[in-house]
Amino acid sequence: MQTTTSIKAGNAPDLLSGILSVQVRNEEKITEQDRLYCQSQQDLLYKTLNQIEKWYAIFKEDAEQYRKERQFKYEDNGKVSIRDFYFHNGQDDYSHNEFKPFNLINDLVDKSHNANANFANRIISYFNKTYNVDVPVPKIDGQTLPMGFRPVYQTYVDSVIEHLGGKSFRETAEEELLARFLKTVRPSRWSKVKPELKKDKITFPDIVYWDSIHLEYHGEYEFSYDCRNKVNIFCEGIAYGSDDLINGSTGMVIGLDERNVDITQWYSLTTDNARQIKFYKNGRIDIRFKDSPAAENCYRRLHLDEITLNED
Repeated sequence: MQTTTSIKAGNAPDLLSGILSVQVRNEEKITEQDRLYCQSQQDLLYKTLNQIEKWYAIFKEDAEQYRKERQFKYEDNGKVSIRDFYFHNGQDDYSHNEFKPFNLINDLVDKSHNANANFANRIISYFNKTYNVDVPVPKIDGQTLPMGFRPVYQTYVDSVIEHLGGKSFRETAEEELLARFLKTVRPSRWSKVKPELKKDKITFPDIVYWDSIHLEYHGEYEFSYDCRNKVNIFCEGIAYGSDDLINGSTGMVIGLDERNVDITQWYSLTTDNARQIKFYKNGRIDIRFKDSPAAENCYRRLHLDEITLNED
């Protein structure tokens, strides 16, 4: 059964407050692989919740024999509210040593809440990691989440897409990727050079910074600490511009050792249209494509033709 009770998100952003009231379905904006992951997580969650709810029902039924004596009540979340779990009724017997289910009932409620929170975290974290977006994970309010609640992954997908302005994960990922890339390759204020298209190549000046200490003592060109992420973002942009991929990284450079970069050779790339990459001592990076049209297509898709210098 799919419950439609609202979740309070506490102090979390509004993206998932009232998550279950969202009616718009955006499954067409996610891939089949995304759907398979979400559905498998939902199936695993329901399996766990079934086990929790089975024991909850057993202990709740057992607790009824103490209702008149203890005058307990159930909170909105299914927990037992009782003044003293270990209250001795004063009778001349040993009943105060008997097993009472109250602690276990409340523990099962906590486990149900934790399972729901884990599910929300996994679904949203999956999209954040897969598409490199930054959507906050909601805080599920354990005080109001009813026992027996069954979330459906579509509501999280809907709400996250709403948070992204109605755009798909792919659209948002592309926008953020392009913004990161352009920030990385944009010339400094006083620079006199910018990315340039040269037949089947694109040259990118001043991208790499080498670790001067490593170079002095080992004679090897190692990316400086701050530069590693910059080169990773650069490769991410090239993969997108050339082959429409959004998961590019330095891992696409075959044989690259970040601690000992060979500045004398062209490294092969795993992408189809961008074929090779070369690093230079002065920090320049060149990308060679399969042909001139492929290079021009990448150049324009990455909006490199729109970059200007201050003197332009």
